[in-house]
Amino acid sequence: MTALARILPTGISQERRLSLAIRLFVLMKVAILLVLAVNTRFVMDEFWHFTQPVYLFDGTFETIWPKKAVGYALFYELSHLIGWDASSMLMTGRLTTACLALVLTWCIYRCARALGYERVTAILAVALLLSFSNFIERGFRLRSEPLATAFAALAVLVVIRYEADRAKTLLIAGLLCGLAFVTTQKSVYFNFALGAALVVDAICMRSVTRAIKRGGLLVLGWAVAIIFYGALLGGPAMLQVLEVLFLGPVELARYGGSYYEGLDAYVWQTLLRNPLQYGLVVVGFLLSVTHLRKLDGAARIFLVYTTLLTALVFFHNQTWPYVFTMALPFLAVYGAAAVTHYLQHSKRRAAIIQGILMAIAIQSTVRNVQYLNHDNHAQLALVRFAEAQLGKDDTYFDGIGMIPSRRMEPRLWLDAQGVRKTRDEGQSSDLYSALLGAEPHLVISTYRTDSLGEVFTSVLEAKYGFLSPHIMLPLETNPKLSPAKIERAPLFNGVYDD
Repeated sequence: MTALARILPTGISQERRLSLAIRLFVLMKVAILLVLAVNTRFVMDEFWHFTQPVYLFDGTFETIWPKKAVGYALFYELSHLIGWDASSMLMTGRLTTACLALVLTWCIYRCARALGYERVTAILAVALLLSFSNFIERGFRLRSEPLATAFAALAVLVVIRYEADRAKTLLIAGLLCGLAFVTTQKSVYFNFALGAALVVDAICMRSVTRAIKRGGLLVLGWAVAIIFYGALLGGPAMLQVLEVLFLGPVELARYGGSYYEGLDAYVWQTLLRNPLQYGLVVVGFLLSVTHLRKLDGAARIFLVYTTLLTALVFFHNQTWPYVFTMALPFLAVYGAAAVTHYLQHSKRRAAIIQGILMAIAIQSTVRNVQYLNHDNHAQLALVRFAEAQLGKDDTYFDGIGMIPSRRMEPRLWLDAQGVRKTRDEGQSSDLYSALLGAEPHLVISTYRTDSLGEVFTSVLEAKYGFLSPHIMLPLETNPKLSPAKIERAPLFNGVYDD
């Protein structure tokens, strides 16, 4: 960022030059975000999330009772309507989710301004957010978290921008919290953090009545969104839908991490890939804590909220790289605050801070350019080829949902838990009988289907042959297909570790 300042006109103030440099950096990062959204390799979770609109009003909560909230599927339905085939739907979905990331950057800018920071600090918060590798590489992913985080950021903005004790403010914030919750139940982290922050702030003002009022109105607004969700998707079965909404993810939340090993490594990954950014955040936190008594209500609420949310996210039992995007937007404000503090109060340290900003800009940009090699060309080519083999009403199976324009039958999500359960149950599993009964017109063979064990491999090999390294078609319709597995390149290599 400082390097850019050197090419700017010399007849303006240092603060103005810094502001212009940061703006140019942000514009460059926005362009990179959009390019990465279109180019980056898909994680298998993205396919599964994005394919859910196919079943939303045609089976979900009738024949399918999902454990997770499905509010995000309403958002992705827009991409399904815009796209004309599977690959265009996926690209539209990535771009619309990238737009959510931009909405989130606007929210963080407005939050910083509402906290009393100058424009240059608010813009710097956006720049720091876009420099975090987790955010710019994961913020556009086809998952539920981007939409939920946008709702959560809007809720925080409403609380700190307007009077926190106004009934209207709290009801709107509660409604936004509820919308985040029906997008993904993981938003309980956002909801709890905001509720606790409001209560703690009221207690600091020695008003228990105010704390009760705040909590009650926030919960009331939250309940409106929950009830609307249940009525819309459940109708007469609303109570059952709400029961699933609250109890469905309990087992996954408690034991989901046990199906994977070494997830703590991703905490170290984000820290080691963004050490300077996190260092600035820590300094900003310490500055806020040391001036705790001087903070006004909005700043106190934001500090408590960010602290609790960060603790919940970083000590979550499934710390996949995308999880950190839930906390990074709010952390970025403290990193920016640290920078402007030292630029304004210490000429000696200002040079060091400028050097740190330059290092962050160079390192993060180099990382972004290198990440272009992490492309989705092979995945999209497979999706287009597989879709071309299917008629309008034909079904397929891959346990992932790679073709969002078609139905997957049987509808089994082959995550690590699903694979282990299915493999252990063997011929008595739901998949075994469903696969025999459904007889999908096409099977996409991946490392997930390979993991199902010999029982399923024998069923597939008896009924299907390979048209390409990943595509299997019924042998009865084309006996010339290769019955043996063809050597294939991996589709999902490096999705978390590159």
